[in-house]
Amino acid sequence: MVDFYSILSYYSFVISPHIRYNIISNYFHIIRPKNLAIVAISQFLIYWVYIMPLVDGQEIMLDGSLWWLFIIDTVLIAAAGYVINDIYDQESDLLNKPRNSYIGVGNLSIKSAWFYYGSLVLLGLGLALFIAHTIDKLHLLLIYPTAVGLLFLYSKSFKKLPLIGNLVVAIFCAFVPGIILYAEWGVLEKARNTSPTEYELVFGMFLSYLTFAFLSTLVREIIKDIEDIIGDKSAGYNTYTTVYGKKKAKLLAIIISLVLILSYGLWFTPFVEIDAKVLITGLISVMFCFSLFILYRLIYASAKEDFSAISKWLKILMVVSLFIFLCIPFLT
Repeated sequence: MVDFYSILSYYSFVISPHIRYNIISNYFHIIRPKNLAIVAISQFLIYWVYIMPLVDGQEIMLDGSLWWLFIIDTVLIAAAGYVINDIYDQESDLLNKPRNSYIGVGNLSIKSAWFYYGSLVLLGLGLALFIAHTIDKLHLLLIYPTAVGLLFLYSKSFKKLPLIGNLVVAIFCAFVPGIILYAEWGVLEKARNTSPTEYELVFGMFLSYLTFAFLSTLVREIIKDIEDIIGDKSAGYNTYTTVYGKKKAKLLAIIISLVLILSYGLWFTPFVEIDAKVLITGLISVMFCFSLFILYRLIYASAKEDFSAISKWLKILMVVSLFIFLCIPFLT
């Protein structure tokens, strides 16, 4: 006689560890650790390359361990955003990217994902409160719930509306470096009087890079919507692509790409009277040529694989631009 109890016990012993490992792994992968690492490293490097040279004995807002806590808090905002996005995207992700779906059968349960999201939000809120209290500027605490709230509304509603969700993501990508400038605006204001040349360089480069971050992300988000049109339609999302079609979405992406290329003129503005402008022009030309290549690929794109490749090229362009942005101060 077959001992079904023994068979079930055997399979629960063999399968359960794998399932447990998969669930634990999903806790890690759902927050996109590679992207979070880029956020943390970029904030750290931008601060030390652009802000610290301006300090020169001045009192800075985020000194010592506070700066590290500030970076961790930004990372927690992004991590919570990824989790809540996957919670609301569960249905469409099963069609658009089934291999990268972290919630559902054999993965995290909805209840576990919500608990994980709440834990990240509360931890980040605690850090934000500590930082605001330490620097005696409690009004800055409002930045945290505003950011978390917008990401929640993006995942729940905004991303299902034409362009609204795309704009929110683009704003947040510009927010990552922009919050550094906001946090240490007092240092920059003092530099305007004491070191006007350095002030113009820092302000001009931040303006250029924030513009790039916003426009390049906006293009990439539209491209991703084109790529995900089947799953988004199935989930009932009213993205620009599902409402107006692939052709109009592609045309919009081309137009914004052209605006992005034209915006590279901002990168030259701070270097009109600098001897190293030839070398700097060479670096910016790399971005220009790379963007032209992407635009060319976009014009002739038609299949999902084409748009997927363009999305990856845009991500590479973002990394290249960050590298150039960080190199420029060493050439002036």
